Amino acid sequence: MRHHANFYTNRLVTEWLKNGKIIIGCDLDDTIIPYNEEIKDNCKKMVNLILDCQKEGIVFLINTARSGPQLKRAKEQVESLDIVVHGVNEMHPEWNRPYGINGKIYANIFLDDRGGFWDSYETLSNALAIVREKRKDGSKDE
Repeated sequence: MRHHANFYTNRLVTEWLKNGKIIIGCDLDDTIIPYNEEIKDNCKKMVNLILDCQKEGIVFLINTARSGPQLKRAKEQVESLDIVVHGVNEMHPEWNRPYGINGKIYANIFLDDRGGFWDSYETLSNALAIVREKRKDGSKDE
């Protein structure tokens, strides 16, 4: 079923409706945690979008280059934003599909300041609006 003219938004909506939730892989610095002061408002917008998505069902995975003790700090930082974290640089333990191997996690969408921040923001935002509307109407479309 076609939900949106943009292929990526349409695919995300279809997966969300079919599975009841989506997996979001998210970078931290300058994506949801401001490293550069001039983009802190952008990070806040992304955090708010993620929080809205949580209400419709997501698995949230931190996907970061941080390592060692910085990983624990990363999870704490994200949780302090009220985002529920299901994994850090690894798949959610309940995920039983052959993804997330060889160092790459599987996600329906990746959010990253260096990977099309506003494109992924718009795709996720549009998908969320459509999913909310479909669920409000009681639509079972996939």
